[in-house]
Amino acid sequence: MSEFREAGVSVSLLYADKELAGRLSAARSRQRDAGADRAWRLPTRSLVTEQSLRADLANAKDHIRRLDQELSVLRDRLARQLGADADTAAGRAASPLLDQLELQAADLQADNARLREQIAGLQEALRESSETLGAARAMNRELMAEINRAAQPESRPAAATPRSTPVRRRNRQSRSGV
Repeated sequence: MSEFREAGVSVSLLYADKELAGRLSAARSRQRDAGADRAWRLPTRSLVTEQSLRADLANAKDHIRRLDQELSVLRDRLARQLGADADTAAGRAASPLLDQLELQAADLQADNARLREQIAGLQEALRESSETLGAARAMNRELMAEINRAAQPESRPAAATPRSTPVRRRNRQSRSGV
């Protein structure tokens, strides 16, 4: 539409003329069809799906989280180093006990991060094992039901014959009043 304004042509004039409106509609259809044809000619691997976009987003969020953690560690190190440099410049030696405590804290934070990753891996393994166990239980139920169905036709005719005779006799006796 902006092309029409730049050319100084009224849009209403274009659509008021039936021939021009038809030609515009035909041109839009050709353009739309050409785009659709190109999309079908693209290899499947080059098409973007919602699932692939979601996976990319999840990966990007995880990457950002790791970068934020790394940035935080680097800022803490820089702050400690600048503080130590300022103490040295002022003639005060940094306390060895403070340095030792900071190293222990850094080690504990690294251990904590490693353990959290290990917990996440174990939770994933537990989820997969639970799914496998559920599938095995379902398969076991299906097999047991199949075995029971296969066994039932063999046992019913043999058991049904002796039981049906006494029931009929009782019915005849109850009808005669005895």
